[in-house]
Amino acid sequence: MKQREKKHKKKKRQGVILGLLIFILGILIVLFSFMLLFHTQRIEVKGNKYSKEEDVIEWLKKDKYTANTVYIWGRYNFTHPNQLPAVESSRITLKRPWTVQVTVKEKEVSGYIEYKDGYLCFDKKGTAMLTTTDKPDGAANLEGLDVNTSKVKIGEVLPVSDKDIFERIMELSKLFKKYKLTPDRIVCSKGNPVFYFGNVKVLVGKTNYEDRVAQLPPILEKLAGQYPDTTGTLHLENYDASDKVIRFVPDKK
Repeated sequence: MKQREKKHKKKKRQGVILGLLIFILGILIVLFSFMLLFHTQRIEVKGNKYSKEEDVIEWLKKDKYTANTVYIWGRYNFTHPNQLPAVESSRITLKRPWTVQVTVKEKEVSGYIEYKDGYLCFDKKGTAMLTTTDKPDGAANLEGLDVNTSKVKIGEVLPVSDKDIFERIMELSKLFKKYKLTPDRIVCSKGNPVFYFGNVKVLVGKTNYEDRVAQLPPILEKLAGQYPDTTGTLHLENYDASDKVIRFVPDKK
């Protein structure tokens, strides 16, 4: 009787162990299948205009766990990873279990300067975004900006002598968009941005930009009609809303 009970307990114990082994084996098979199915084989990049595709892929691969597409999807969609200097945000989707698609939203290029053999682009805060050999479309070329080029670092604010210049340019850029104005040139002169619209050089000073820029559309239209081929300077640097006269001084021939 006792031997029969011992055999029964032994068989029961063996059955439990076997069941546990089968359960563990099943989990391992599922995990292996999961790792195999969602192993990162391809990364596609969308939305990049300035950022190179290989830079975005390299940025993504810096994380040692990016061999798994599900990890990439969760890590980069539900946390706040450090973005590339030219990227404002990114979104990850899985086109297939093994294919990741990175859609980037790049920062707006506020301006650029000539730098080495190409152009150095910066955002509205003056942060160096990237260098490129192609001239950026729709961005202002800042001439005469006093930059210590030996200390330029991508992802950091440009080392300039006038720390407030980018804030002023950003404010003026918003006003130009508001009044549908596009300067042909922007020159930084002694800390003051100087704008060129065709033959007209415009001085706006450092304050009261809203009142001053609001005067530009009708004045430029009037000057184009009355002085179509005349170069000169439009003085708005001391203008305020109470002024009735704005000086335009033609250049001496």
